[in-house]
Amino acid sequence: MRDGSGHLRLGLAALGAVAIPFAVIAALDPRIGLLRPRPAQDASDGVAAGAVREPVPGSVPVPTRLPDRTAPDERPSPDRPCPVCAGAPAGPPIRGTLQDPDIQIPDVAAERRAQRERLIGWTAHPDRVSGSAAALDLVGLVFTVPREPGAGYRPLAVDLAGAPDRAVVLVAEQPLSVALTTAPPDRAGALGLESSAAFALAEGRPDRLAGFRALPYGAAEVAPVLDPLRFGPATLRAFCASLRLWAVQFGLPAARTRYTLIENPTRIALSGEAVHTDGTPRGRVAGRRLARLCRT
Repeated sequence: MRDGSGHLRLGLAALGAVAIPFAVIAALDPRIGLLRPRPAQDASDGVAAGAVREPVPGSVPVPTRLPDRTAPDERPSPDRPCPVCAGAPAGPPIRGTLQDPDIQIPDVAAERRAQRERLIGWTAHPDRVSGSAAALDLVGLVFTVPREPGAGYRPLAVDLAGAPDRAVVLVAEQPLSVALTTAPPDRAGALGLESSAAFALAEGRPDRLAGFRALPYGAAEVAPVLDPLRFGPATLRAFCASLRLWAVQFGLPAARTRYTLIENPTRIALSGEAVHTDGTPRGRVAGRRLARLCRT
């Protein structure tokens, strides 16, 4: 028969055998948290907060919150300079740089201003132009033959002595030097010019021009040289807008106008309603047909 101490030792041993498994479970169970990983802000291992950690074996991974790139405090302030644009120069584009889309040429602004003032001095008062002609010829000029090396503006002689009741407007895309003959010699406002290039008069005098529109002399837009046989809607629209301007300038209805396209001329002469030239005529449209064309 055992004594009381023997029974006590047996009881403690049995209790320990039962308690040990429970202690191991408590230590490993993440719900109890005795071995739960410390939060990132309490870590002392030098790893920055927000970094991705390797999961602890046997534990439930704790989601790691990365910085919110769309949070208001993370968005760039509108007052901060644009890092891409920081090197862009302020102010207007500098000529000769990639910002300047124009073809680089010598500075001819002063020359163009002087040319324009000279031509204005040779232009008749609009009251003298309106009603000075019974019909208006617009003549489109196209040049496919190159000028002689070293030559200046293309010379073009325009003779209106045989058509004292007709006026002419030249539509050009290359520089011209125009020599004009009229009857009487001092006839006012018999010639107009519409050009995307510069032009000059071989013999200038007051009242010789009816007016002009030229891009080098400050015009915002000019008529294109229209091919009567092949044209697009935009070309026709711009041409007809110019035709109406010149018809109003001469005080004529559109039905009293005519358009002729001539290739490589050096001389154009009007005799009554006939047009003579050393160039090659490439098409003509006149009168009511031209008026209907410009209404479309």
